[in-house]
This record gives sequence, structure tokens and C-alpha cells, in this order.
Amino acid sequence: MAILKVKKLEIEIQEQTMHKPGSKYFVLIKSENENQNILRIFSSNKKPVIKHSEDNGIIVIDKTIK
Repeated sequence: MAILKVKKLEIEIQEQTMHKPGSKYFVLIKSENENQNILRIFSSNKKPVIKHSEDNGIIVIDKTIK
């Protein structure tokens, strides 16, 4: 697994509501760095799970709003 450090990171979750979509959800992850822009697109028929956590150097705390 690679860890990429970027200047800008954008995550977008798109629900596809048109008639007969290819999949129900698209997740777009865009990153911007000094010399390159990267776009990753994931599609799924299951609703994406959004998780938020905090690493304080000792433990990782789940801060997901339920």
C-alpha cells in the first residue's frame, strides 16, 4: 500500500438517480499535486460506508457519526 502526500484531496459520492444507471453509486477521489492530478472512480450498487477516525499517536479513535 502506498501513501501519497498531496496538496489537495477531494472525495465526492454521487448517487445515480437516472433511469437504469450502470451502478447506483459513484465515488470519485481526486488528488492534486505539483506535477500531477489523479482521479480514481469507483462504482457500486451498495451505499458507500463513510468512516472518520483520529490517530493521536497512541490509539486510533473512531469518530464516525452514527
